[in-house]
Amino acid sequence: MNRVRIRLRLAAALAATLLGSPALAQAPPDPLAPFSWLRQLAGSCWRGEYANTRTADKQCYEWQYGRFLRGTIELTGVQGEGATPLELRGDSVWGWDAARNRLQLTTWSSNGTLTQGEAVFEGDLLRVTMGRGEAAPAFRATWQRLDADAYLVRRERREGEGWREVLVVRYVRVK
Repeated sequence: MNRVRIRLRLAAALAATLLGSPALAQAPPDPLAPFSWLRQLAGSCWRGEYANTRTADKQCYEWQYGRFLRGTIELTGVQGEGATPLELRGDSVWGWDAARNRLQLTTWSSNGTLTQGEAVFEGDLLRVTMGRGEAAPAFRATWQRLDADAYLVRRERREGEGWREVLVVRYVRVK
């Protein structure tokens, strides 16, 4: 019994030493630090109205586990000539893939869609490519910060060897 108590005291002392160590007390490095304006989406919701349609979406972003940017989206409106009601909800998680040295993105939605992609910054533009496991991405988007309370997204879909713009949305901070 005495040996058990000694081992427990040693383990407690070691744990207290390690937890008090400055090296362990420091916050983990922030892999998303280079993406400063993307980080500024967190804690806010953004609303975008689609040009020439009666569709809009609201996107909200929060930090998850201090290392991932999580987004939610609610898209409502009408679609097509028959004015079919449209309601879609989805989530996304942005995180740093250290092995590939890339910002990764995974999205899923209420219609059963699951996509993965990656993002890179080119100057002040965030370029996002998404696909469903194809050799070539199915679509891509460019995000551009307009000011502290707005950003613009241009989305393109692959058509053969080229790309066709299918959506341009200006998002403004609503919360």
